[in-house]
Amino acid sequence: MQATSVPKRGIGFFFVTLIALAFVRVVLQTFTEFPIWIVPIANIVMGCLFLGGPLLALCFAARDPWSRKMAAQFLIGGLTLQISCFMLQRFVFQHVGLPAQVINALGQIGLPIWCVGLGALLASLIKDRNIVVPIAIFLAWLDMFLVFSPLGVTNQIIKKFPAMLPAIAVQMPSAHHDTTGERVTPGALAGPADFLFLAMFLIALFKHDMRARHTVIVVIPTLLAYMLLVTLLKMPLPALVPIGAVVLLVNRKEFELTKDEKISTAFVAALGIALFTWGMFQKRPAPPTDSSPKVHGQEFSKSPSLPALIDTNQSE
Repeated sequence: MQATSVPKRGIGFFFVTLIALAFVRVVLQTFTEFPIWIVPIANIVMGCLFLGGPLLALCFAARDPWSRKMAAQFLIGGLTLQISCFMLQRFVFQHVGLPAQVINALGQIGLPIWCVGLGALLASLIKDRNIVVPIAIFLAWLDMFLVFSPLGVTNQIIKKFPAMLPAIAVQMPSAHHDTTGERVTPGALAGPADFLFLAMFLIALFKHDMRARHTVIVVIPTLLAYMLLVTLLKMPLPALVPIGAVVLLVNRKEFELTKDEKISTAFVAALGIALFTWGMFQKRPAPPTDSSPKVHGQEFSKSPSLPALIDTNQSE
């Protein structure tokens, strides 16, 4: 994957979109009261805006040619920005005041930056379009294992470090009724794995001249609908399942697997199914005795899974 002289307009739109979303996020924090009739509508609109916005920004960035050097710069720069903002939030501003809100918004910019950088690095390893098929299938089963299995690694991380969840995930603000006296606070969350692997798929699709634009048109509304489903069901769901399904269905005519590739894909699928099945029959570890901490005045669930879309208003 080599960079060319093509102007990187997509990356420019990527940064403009993220900065605009950060500004809107800070402005929303100034609203303290909402009429009860507007709360459901406001939550849907904000969820679509703050999930669809970063997804759209990521799609812009995926259009441009990527070099490994540029991808590494995005990865390091994004991680540095997000981690720095998290440390400032927690140990300096303690989530209080306008400076804390600005720092939180900047941290939310860092996440898509390092996700698209790491996604570009992974996409550089995809030398043939047919490799996308087993990758999409295995990631879907792996995500289901991480979300639903009691042994899911990310499940365990969030149980031990629940305060980090809103800091390392994409936050979708949630409005509250005026009687609560609370400001707009983080609602549903989307883990970085969703953005990372979507970036990987899209960059690979553009690189191999597949149906990338059609994939973008389908995958964004699909994930927005998935977010609404998560909110309705009040439970975490694996977002890599619809992402992989959209990638495979939209680009199905682009794949021409050989006999050996079909056998390898079947083996990978069987491996993913076996991992998920094994994980589902494991015993759930004993829950921690301490309660989940509150962040921004809202209590987060103890057992969401990071690579999934999560509704933080859910109860156990």
